[in-house]
Amino acid sequence: MAYGTNAPFGLRPMNSLAGGSWTEKVNEYKIYASADGTSTYAVSLFTGDPVQWGTSVVNTPTTTGLVGTIALYAPTFADATPSTFSTVPILGIFMGCRYQAANSVSSTPYIASPYWPASAQVKPGTAIIAYVLDDPNVIFDIQVSTHIAAAANVFVGNPIFPNTNVTGAASPFQYAGTFGRNFALNVGGGANFDTVPTLADPTVNYTNNPATGSTLTGQSAFYLDVDTSTAAAYNNHDYAKNVTTLPLKAIAYTLKPENVAPPVANANIATTPFINVTVVINNHVYGKGSTPPVYVA
Repeated sequence: MAYGTNAPFGLRPMNSLAGGSWTEKVNEYKIYASADGTSTYAVSLFTGDPVQWGTSVVNTPTTTGLVGTIALYAPTFADATPSTFSTVPILGIFMGCRYQAANSVSSTPYIASPYWPASAQVKPGTAIIAYVLDDPNVIFDIQVSTHIAAAANVFVGNPIFPNTNVTGAASPFQYAGTFGRNFALNVGGGANFDTVPTLADPTVNYTNNPATGSTLTGQSAFYLDVDTSTAAAYNNHDYAKNVTTLPLKAIAYTLKPENVAPPVANANIATTPFINVTVVINNHVYGKGSTPPVYVA
């Protein structure tokens, strides 16, 4: 775990709103592959990545008819007033895949991988099976970050939770609370975080957000986007956190011993950058997006 450091890892399942474990809630889906195996889905998928229904279909020997495929969820950010993100519902979270390499023989077992390598060729006539955690009741652990670049050794739009945008324009940009609100997913960005000293050690700077998942570990690089604008007056360009199509709904700080502020003066869990929170998928294919509650003083 890397709580309090800039090391996003996507959505990591913890438990379920329905009680009990999140396990046994993973189902099989297909990743696109042509019949001859030479053309496959051209985007890498990593464990913890959100996925949506794709536009391609496959017809394998084990099916009668066309089968839908999955694709990486695209945040599709637009900086406006307020900023907006993709309204496409999330199908679930990618948890690995299996496939047969193009040069494998009939007796060769499937390759089990924590990530799908983009455009990898597979054995003709075989399917690429994706494991997707598609239960809308699962609670996930996720790191808080932002795609806003930092300048002058300070964050522009702090990657700090909660970020209520209290200095922004009038409603819908001002909110009294954060938990129960809806948030965006994003990946990459934050190219100048490495100019900002860490709270724990001012001689060491933060790292930048990885642009994609890791082919070494197979882990995702998605994060909860606490603030969105690239404009100087970012407070007036934050997205409205009550939009029902935003992908995440925040629940609480992640209850793990590592998820605490570093031992520095005036720091606490709410003011530590890159902290972790728990969320559910708000805009889910098998669920329904909702607006946050109205907070009463």
